[in-house]
Amino acid sequence: MDSTGIQNIPTPRGGASLIVAWRCQKRQILVIGNGSVAASRVYSSLDADAEVTLISPKVGMNHELSVRIERSEITWFDREFEESDLVGKDMVLVTLEDRVKCEQIASLSKEHKIPINVADMNDLCDFWFMSTYRDQSLQLAVSTNAQAPKLANRLRRHLVSSLPDGIADAVQKVGILRQKIRDSDPSILSRSRRMHWLAQLCEYWPLERLCQLSEEEIESLLESYKVDEGYKSGSGDECDLLTDVKTLAHLPARPDKKGRIRLVGAGPGNPDFLTRAAYEAITTADVVLADKLVPEDIIKLIPSEVKIARKFPGNADQAQTEMNLAGVELLKKGKNVVRLKCGDPFLFGRGGEEVLFFRKYGFEAEVIPGISSCMAAPLLGGIPVTHRGVANQFMVATGTGKNCTLPDIPPYSSIRTTVFLMAIHRLPLIIEDLITHGYPADCPVAIVERASCPDQRVLRGTINTICEIVKRVGTTPPGTLIVGQAVNALVNNVDEIVTETKSSYPLLGLHEPESIGCN
Repeated sequence: MDSTGIQNIPTPRGGASLIVAWRCQKRQILVIGNGSVAASRVYSSLDADAEVTLISPKVGMNHELSVRIERSEITWFDREFEESDLVGKDMVLVTLEDRVKCEQIASLSKEHKIPINVADMNDLCDFWFMSTYRDQSLQLAVSTNAQAPKLANRLRRHLVSSLPDGIADAVQKVGILRQKIRDSDPSILSRSRRMHWLAQLCEYWPLERLCQLSEEEIESLLESYKVDEGYKSGSGDECDLLTDVKTLAHLPARPDKKGRIRLVGAGPGNPDFLTRAAYEAITTADVVLADKLVPEDIIKLIPSEVKIARKFPGNADQAQTEMNLAGVELLKKGKNVVRLKCGDPFLFGRGGEEVLFFRKYGFEAEVIPGISSCMAAPLLGGIPVTHRGVANQFMVATGTGKNCTLPDIPPYSSIRTTVFLMAIHRLPLIIEDLITHGYPADCPVAIVERASCPDQRVLRGTINTICEIVKRVGTTPPGTLIVGQAVNALVNNVDEIVTETKSSYPLLGLHEPESIGCN
């Protein structure tokens, strides 16, 4: 392995705990103690369907524990701990205050190879409890690695307060849809496409919308999966979800009100980057037809009905047709319609095609420009697309052309920055094409994910390393690919390039940079 490959393997920092969700149905958990902490441990264990044994004298017994004993929810022994109590146990939870007794129990547990937690005695613990929140199947947990448990409680409350109402319903409904898809397409070979399709749904649909899924909509999504993934295609029903185009052509417009269509650019993602004209349009529309990549924070600003494009891999053209036809149907009913698009409508946004489409049906679209990520993403990632003495020109290309064609890449120029939109899902093919066109292996490359959003991330590498970096850390779309020497124009030490950082723009309330790996 060459030195470049070695540098791309992250060095463990140590000091973390391995966070897992342990399934302990019918597992045997031993709780020792009789106070409020013991009651909390018993409740958590029962809530996870474990079988609990409590060892504690009756004197001073917590009321909650007494009730659980009366209900026969737990097995109780009215005495002190004995080594024989460890037989057949899967976990030991100690809540005593006597340090000597706790050390004895911990030592015996380790001899029996049983994981143990001793409340407020971290050095005796194999694991720690986290500050948790549960709503149906949804569980959140915050750990400070036992350094600041009270602060963990505050952090947990902060996270929970940001969740939309009914989020547990979203978990349940996506789970139902997931099972239906598995039942309808059970092949092991289908596992990858099932996961990818569901990932698209979970990533792009607003959480509030997932919370509100009805049984009918779940069934509709199941049928969409079958069409999108093509394993039951060929039925000729591709546009069943919308009125047929021939019917729309004969649908009369309301004589008292003419529909209005506006193509609106939503910018790179953060609501702060919406233009005033765009904000006015989305807040006064009767219906908004939104691209799936429009972030949830912008969707939340819309007071009216929102329809999300069903653009899943391999289904983009069909989904585009569906949105266009939906727009015509609404316009013929006299509705004020906004077609909300990421970035700018005319920059790889099919805006021109939509202008021509609506014009064919007698509606002239108004176009409201938006800030394109081809400029905003590099800027927000700390990359100037032009820089004196480094790059005096830049080019914008799409990574996904018509019929999924690759971009027409010109020969390498050391003074040009090339920005690719909608390219990350085809990164290996594009990198291979760049090499074919003379781009050197050490040419700097960066990917700015979800530019301007709170979870913005920047990955840096080279032509030779970027695919390996992405494979290691994964990607969260949308992402902008930037290639050229300008990528490192503002990097202080090009020998130690940070491969993953969060945005550091306080104007947007984002996070400070955090390096998690070096190239």
